[in-house]
Amino acid sequence: MYGDGMIATSSAGEPPLPLWKPLLLGALALGTVAACIWGSPTAQQAEPGVVMGLPGSIGPLWGTDQPVSDSERVILPPDTEFAKKLYSDGLGTDLHCQIVLAGAEKRSIHRPEVCLPAQGWTIKSGQVVPVTLANGRVLDVMKLVVSRPVTLSNGQQRELNTVFCYWFVSKNATTPHHMVRVLKTNLDMLIHNVNHRWAYVIASMPVLEGFVPGGKNLEATTQTVEQFIADLAPALMKDAAFASSR
Repeated sequence: MYGDGMIATSSAGEPPLPLWKPLLLGALALGTVAACIWGSPTAQQAEPGVVMGLPGSIGPLWGTDQPVSDSERVILPPDTEFAKKLYSDGLGTDLHCQIVLAGAEKRSIHRPEVCLPAQGWTIKSGQVVPVTLANGRVLDVMKLVVSRPVTLSNGQQRELNTVFCYWFVSKNATTPHHMVRVLKTNLDMLIHNVNHRWAYVIASMPVLEGFVPGGKNLEATTQTVEQFIADLAPALMKDAAFASSR
């Protein structure tokens, strides 16, 4: 341990180096990096990688616009854009789809594994699944199976499972991983001075087996959601956004 004013001597017998010199050099290096980051021009806002409008129908499902909740408007920055629809076939299949498009602020987009438990959901499983799209491309999406207790009309409590799939899209990339999105955002800000407008696309559907007559089980519900994504993604995502997909 060195006290104030002490010096360190190198093991190679070099002249002693005052302790304040490496500290000063480190401070200068940090200052240089900070100046490059904070002194750079305002980052260029990248165009979105998605079309901000959900189709009126996807396969046999017809969409109905859904309102943005008050909590979403209060919590998220005012330049955040939304598109929300409930898709139904009139025969018991109800699938929710939403796009959240970030504005200038990064906090418009968040990690579902954090916000879902805060909304009362328990995450039972999570995995990346490849979805073969209608245009032949393969899109990796994150599939979560989540659950929470619900009270039926007769007062009985049951556990309701839901298949919750999501992925992130920028102008020239798509990923199911939150950390990949964060890393690309920070690197492109630092190297290219570009601020990505990431979109967060969600498709979710409850597992209604045992709740309604003819309700689909987990496997059938998953197939429905994946087929929906296969038909939706080519209509939603711009060609450049597929640059990092398989």
